Amino acid sequence: MEWNRTKTIFIIVFLILDIFLAFQYFDKRRINEFPILEKSTLQEDMKADHISYSNLSKESSKGSSISAQKRIFKESEIKSLKGQKPKPLMNMSKGDPVTEIKMEFDKPIALPKTDIMTKAREIVNQEIIDGSKYKFWKIDKAQNQIIFFQTYNGNYIFQDRQNNANNEMGEVVLYFNDKNEVVSYKQSMLQEIKEVKTENLISAVGAVEALYYPDYLKKYSKIKSAELGYFTQYPLASAQIFVPVWRIEVQRKTDDKTIHEEFIVDARDGAVLQTQEKKEKS
Repeated sequence: MEWNRTKTIFIIVFLILDIFLAFQYFDKRRINEFPILEKSTLQEDMKADHISYSNLSKESSKGSSISAQKRIFKESEIKSLKGQKPKPLMNMSKGDPVTEIKMEFDKPIALPKTDIMTKAREIVNQEIIDGSKYKFWKIDKAQNQIIFFQTYNGNYIFQDRQNNANNEMGEVVLYFNDKNEVVSYKQSMLQEIKEVKTENLISAVGAVEALYYPDYLKKYSKIKSAELGYFTQYPLASAQIFVPVWRIEVQRKTDDKTIHEEFIVDARDGAVLQTQEKKEKS
């Protein structure tokens, strides 16, 4: 009798243990399979909304945030620049640290009708302090500007150019007149750049997907480019921390307009740090 009771207890205990282990197994399997199901659904949803991209990497990588200091330009190096002089608004007599210089050329420098970028690159290399540290970004014909950003390890240090915040750190802007001549420029620079933390980064495709469910990407959007760089949301007085980001360029068309959008996405966690939109008549 005792043996039968003992046997029954053992059977019940092992049955409970089997149920527990089965539950653990299927729960673990569900957790492991859920991201795959979610990703598949996300890609299907994007396809249904006619959101397209090509040649974007699906590979994640490692990257670092960087720290940097604003460079203080010495009066002696400013005075050593030949064929140019400080603009009247740039007052160096007060003795305040100069972190941005604004200069005028004694003689305007003509730009060619074609391949403006090559000539602009030549001006920056030859006429500007440490010009090789900057890389061409874009030509803004509406503002008569040719813009260069500083780079680190070949990647742009993106600038916050929204709302005329004047928070630029590490850029050169050439100003040209109606005769297509460069007449002046402004320059800021970062120095003592150091890597401060290495982390896992999402892929370019992962950054695009991070824009989808929060509804940043509208139907019929086309991803034009995705570029890895650095960005800071909160410019400080001197020391800065820049995080690795993806800059995503998007284009979509409506009935009468072509809309260009730009998104800055944190490459560490997919958070959207900045958005910008520009509309053009079709």
